[in-house]
Amino acid sequence: MPLISSFSYYGEKGAEKVESDVRDTYQNGSARLKARTLSRLKILAGLPRARWHEGYFKKLSGLCDGLWEIRFEADNVQQRPLGFHVSENEFVILFWAREKGGKFVPKKACEIALKRKDELLKNGNLKHALWLALE
Repeated sequence: MPLISSFSYYGEKGAEKVESDVRDTYQNGSARLKARTLSRLKILAGLPRARWHEGYFKKLSGLCDGLWEIRFEADNVQQRPLGFHVSENEFVILFWAREKGGKFVPKKACEIALKRKDELLKNGNLKHALWLALE
């Protein structure tokens, strides 16, 4: 399946590597978390944005207005990587949240993601190509 959409992630350049909770969550996660993440991103990458539906992806509102969540379950936890479309075909993952009882964990997940969105829009060097092979 050809890739239609691409992914990036937020990360700050440290002395030796890019510092990113998104990358750390994935790399330190279980085999199930890695498999489910990769599966969800592959599905979304093969679809035009107009076909990203609420089973996989949801637009947020209220205090989270301006963000979207990628939705999947792994390790009996609702995983909710938060981000936004920086262009029609590129989605940037800003922060890896989880959902418990209908609320984000940590509570400040949207606040953190929105701050990162603003920072990234001012400084494009905070956006990095996703390290995962989606083809």
